[in-house]
Amino acid sequence: MIRQRFIALMILFMLAAPSLGVTQPSVDSASCSEKDAQSLLSAFISYTDLRIRSVQWSLEILASTKEAQSGNWRKIQDFLSGYQKSDQGFIVWYAHPDGSYYTVDKGLIDKNLSDRSYFPDLMAGSKITGALVVSKSTGQRSAIIAVPVEKGGKVVGAVGASLFLDKFAEQISSVLDLRPGISFFALAPNGLTTLHRKTDRHFLDPRELGSNTLKKAATEMLNGTSGKTTYIYDNVTKEAIYQTSSLTQWRFAIAYSAALQ
Repeated sequence: MIRQRFIALMILFMLAAPSLGVTQPSVDSASCSEKDAQSLLSAFISYTDLRIRSVQWSLEILASTKEAQSGNWRKIQDFLSGYQKSDQGFIVWYAHPDGSYYTVDKGLIDKNLSDRSYFPDLMAGSKITGALVVSKSTGQRSAIIAVPVEKGGKVVGAVGASLFLDKFAEQISSVLDLRPGISFFALAPNGLTTLHRKTDRHFLDPRELGSNTLKKAATEMLNGTSGKTTYIYDNVTKEAIYQTSSLTQWRFAIAYSAALQ
């Protein structure tokens, strides 16, 4: 009982971590300088990375329990259920080495994870941080955070969370409180948009949206680690500063109209 309470407290603490240490920058309503944009970019990266790390840490605690190591869903379910109830921004799941898996909401799913590109690495003992999928159980665009469950030096399963990107982007937008003319977005290493102020652009590749300048800017971002670029989209000239997260390798950017400078 003491051990269970300790785990619950740790999970709640880690879940709260994204709200700690991220100060919302103040941007003057009449302008957006590069310095202002840099403050917003730092807040954007910090909030996102802390959120993902807190989920990963919680999953690591869950994976270390005897219940998870047993592979018995009835024993695992209560732990995962308690964690998922504390946050509505994701679904939590447990997978067996053959790819069969359970979610808290639906139990055994009639689909399989073995065809997911990240699954072989997960079963080989690697942590998964931010793999992009359309969830098989919910249909939502998600980022996968998962850790292997090991017993006796062997991977016997995995616990994971499918983080809903649309909801996550809405939370980020609320934290940053951006005015019109300023936006945020992040690109995965393969070029797909992982987070965007306009959630309908999730999973789109900006290099394929018909703007040669946007294609050039996105290519520059994906080939670099940080910097500043310019592009034209919807007949508006945009400045964007970007930086790479060491956690996910996503390129994070704050874009603003050149006229706002």
